[in-house]
Amino acid sequence: MNLILSRSLLAGWGGLLLALTGCIDQISADLPAPPKVLVVNSILTPDSLFRVQVSRVTSATDASSRLLAVAQVSLLTPGGAMEMLRSQGDGLYYSPTKPVSGTPYTLQVAAPGYPSVSATDTVPVLVPIREAWFSFPTGTDRNNELLGTIVVRFDDPAQTANFYEISGYQESQFLILDARGNAALTAEDDSGLNSKSLVFSDKLFNGRSFELRASFLTHGHSSGGFNNGQPTGPTTRPPRLVLRSISRAYYQYRKSWTRHLYNQGSKGDTYDLNQLLFLGDPSTMYSNVDGGYGVVVGYSAQSVILPLR
Repeated sequence: MNLILSRSLLAGWGGLLLALTGCIDQISADLPAPPKVLVVNSILTPDSLFRVQVSRVTSATDASSRLLAVAQVSLLTPGGAMEMLRSQGDGLYYSPTKPVSGTPYTLQVAAPGYPSVSATDTVPVLVPIREAWFSFPTGTDRNNELLGTIVVRFDDPAQTANFYEISGYQESQFLILDARGNAALTAEDDSGLNSKSLVFSDKLFNGRSFELRASFLTHGHSSGGFNNGQPTGPTTRPPRLVLRSISRAYYQYRKSWTRHLYNQGSKGDTYDLNQLLFLGDPSTMYSNVDGGYGVVVGYSAQSVILPLR
């Protein structure tokens, strides 16, 4: 039955595409040239070298590379120290050093024929996980598939605004974490956007202990087997949890990126034809690059394999 419906749907779409093709007229038009603007992207983390990608805004008809291999990328640190980053080609630039948590860094980028741009961000100090585990099974979804529950606890530093991202992985796949019922996550209003990670601030728990309980549909689950002739219960591979302490700029960019992905009809990394029919209005992407586009953001992360409880 599903196969018949799928073929009917494809046939219907094929007819629609043929009808639309017959209604297309080609016209010539002089499109305005795109603005001369640089695009700078970099993620700063204590576990990696400084790496920066430099590109440019181009038109849809421009077949040449967007990536700029002739830019000058300067890294400034407090106290006025400056370092010129080295080119790797293909618009990539790097420094053999790594960022230090709690230190603000400024990237300045110049390229021939383009106005110079700059961006500043700080890698947050890591907020460590105090306790974390998972339980399985703890329930079922509407398709009667077994669900597990992840629990993570950490202590939020007081007297400062902090931002976090929590991700779950299992069998090298993302886990979609359902944290409905948690006040801090509910206040973020992201529950319907199918985000692969949970991004939130400490606005509702500043300076206090925080606990997150989230359900997940497991990967790598087996319904059980036999051990020495005796039946065994259902088992599942332990998931891995990543807690990131993220900068305010990372938080703002990640929020706009989540909404952009959902709004364009992709729902993350999947393709949903029904959603494509009801695309929303264009959404603005966050940028902290002064005079250009892109983002320079920082985070510190801790990754743990969760024990079963």
